[in-house]
Amino acid sequence: MTQKKILFYTDTPIYGGAERIMLELARNLNREKYSVMLACSKYKILDEWCEHWEQNGMQVARLNVIHKHDPRHHLQLKKILKKERPDILHLHLWNPGSCRYAFGAVDKKTTKLISTEHDPFPLNGIKNMLKKKGLKKTDCTIAVSDANRELLLKLYPDLESRIVTIHNGIDLEHFEKQLLHFSSQKKAKIRSDLMKAAHNDFVIVSVAALHPRKGLKHVIEAFAEIKKEAPQTKLVIVGEGPQRKELTECIKKLGVSHEVMLLGKQENIPEILKSSDLFVLPSVKEAFGIAVLEAMAAQLPIIASGVGGIPEIIKNNRSGLLVEPGNTEALKTAIQELMKNQPLSQKLAFVAHHEVKNFDVKTMARRTEAIYDGV
Repeated sequence: MTQKKILFYTDTPIYGGAERIMLELARNLNREKYSVMLACSKYKILDEWCEHWEQNGMQVARLNVIHKHDPRHHLQLKKILKKERPDILHLHLWNPGSCRYAFGAVDKKTTKLISTEHDPFPLNGIKNMLKKKGLKKTDCTIAVSDANRELLLKLYPDLESRIVTIHNGIDLEHFEKQLLHFSSQKKAKIRSDLMKAAHNDFVIVSVAALHPRKGLKHVIEAFAEIKKEAPQTKLVIVGEGPQRKELTECIKKLGVSHEVMLLGKQENIPEILKSSDLFVLPSVKEAFGIAVLEAMAAQLPIIASGVGGIPEIIKNNRSGLLVEPGNTEALKTAIQELMKNQPLSQKLAFVAHHEVKNFDVKTMARRTEAIYDGV
């Protein structure tokens, strides 16, 4: 069997959800059918990510550029394409204006072009003009949720036949392996040492970038009100980002500095989730919601905003509770309901854990392979 060569490309300056999905997809493609390599920029923040690619036997080419607008993206990617001659260039657009140099660098006579839109939203002016021009060259555009696909169809109706939805997935097998030796003693240690929580505290956890779009200010404000009635409660936020200073000031202003933990970036997410009692993702904007899948896999009751792709993962009152984005009062009410209603919490967690198998990374990989073969 002749392998197809797939080149993944991104001009991302960050290491977030889209980048995690790229790696998981590449790791789970059929290695007998496809050889995969990555092209990305030489930003230091991406070094560890690139090491994971190489550890999984995939070649990595780094572009020597200063920022995402650096025109050397075009020339250096063109050089890589000429040398490697991939069958398919798979662009991963971490925002709708990204990868624009790549659309011009690819030679459609020799290379098919696929793009994944991880976070589409409307563009203006010259950015929108360049976007439309670029998308016309694609053989297929992948949306990570039906909500994203609907938005893309609204923005670019001429591409209807070339836009498909492939939901993101997580590696459930790997997730469960990380919890094989998770004991009650380890749980107690995480709660006491990392979360500063007593054994009888109710721990609410959020896993999200510290960014305004994640709505973390709303869960902090809701928690401050809940804390008045339920003092044995902790809020743990896992993630890093530009809003750290603002959130720290908000926590201090509300007088909950000892009860709200900003843990920053953590590697042992499965164990942190299993050590918690309730997962909350209060996003005001969310393309998909990978963290929700991880909470489902950890058998946690879930409260999330009914925004973007989240309602495609969580069904309200079946596998979790959905609240209006940006509505602090509704968020507080939902949290209080699950804190008090143990049977409902257990039912939601049970159903969510059963349904997360629909979002296994292997399903995402097989559906992507069908796109590769189709073009």
